[in-house]
Amino acid sequence: MDITEADNDAQIVDPLIRRFVEYWRSMRGGAVYPSREAIDPLDFRYVLGDVVLIDAQRAPVGSQHPWSFRYRLIGANIVERDGYDLTNKTIDDLPEPQYRERIRETWLDVCETGVPVYYVRELFLDHRPRRYEVVVMPLASNGRDIDMLISVQRASRAVARAAAS
Repeated sequence: MDITEADNDAQIVDPLIRRFVEYWRSMRGGAVYPSREAIDPLDFRYVLGDVVLIDAQRAPVGSQHPWSFRYRLIGANIVERDGYDLTNKTIDDLPEPQYRERIRETWLDVCETGVPVYYVRELFLDHRPRRYEVVVMPLASNGRDIDMLISVQRASRAVARAAAS
């Protein structure tokens, strides 16, 4: 779902993700995308443990994929949920192949189209069900050429509670 403008905000279930999307929009100023320097983690403490920062670079000609991705930061809630920390590693280091390719596809889509995305994901990984909401939004040092992505992933509590019982 395209969340560039506020028209689709009502479809975002988690109010903290909705709040973060509004923050991202407000930090664009006159640019197409906000820069990493424009966003201040103190402004979104309410989701800091759920944030992933990704360096995004166009890959060299002849590469398998048109973009390369490196995890710059992974929030503590995500590390705890997934059971591993990929900070300073590439997407190719993500241990679950199906999950890795699903994420890569989403990130490629955002980088190629420039359009932020929002999904509710339902996955079965590591022999356990996972349901979470995720938003992936581009960042650009110069306001127009994407060089980072920022994502917020929050577990859907209703499914998490059901899985625990």
